[in-house]
Amino acid sequence: MGRSGLAAPGSLPMPASSFIAAGGKILLGIPHATFHRHYADLIDRHFRPRIPEPAQPATTTSSSAADARAEANLSRLRRENTDLRRTLALYEEAIRQLALENDALRGGGAVVPLPTRSMPVPP
Repeated sequence: MGRSGLAAPGSLPMPASSFIAAGGKILLGIPHATFHRHYADLIDRHFRPRIPEPAQPATTTSSSAADARAEANLSRLRRENTDLRRTLALYEEAIRQLALENDALRGGGAVVPLPTRSMPVPP
């Protein structure tokens, strides 16, 4: 056999498994496209049957149940976020009122009671 990997005249041809080394690299020194063009039948009979089938996706019922759980979780988190924003606004107002009262007491001024709501109730 010569250096190119081709059989010498009169000798047995190379076995098909020796055309491709580990990692799919061709040992013959010919480009990938040329190999496919000239040895399509060899590829179809020998190499393609050895390619494992792609993994099948999970059933759609479990994914729809997972989607429903995720959506319910998002809704719950949005409600909690809204409640936390309301609570934060209340605490901000309380801290603001306490800071004003503290400043008035330290400065010797009169403490002016502020309404308990930051926004007056509409008439």
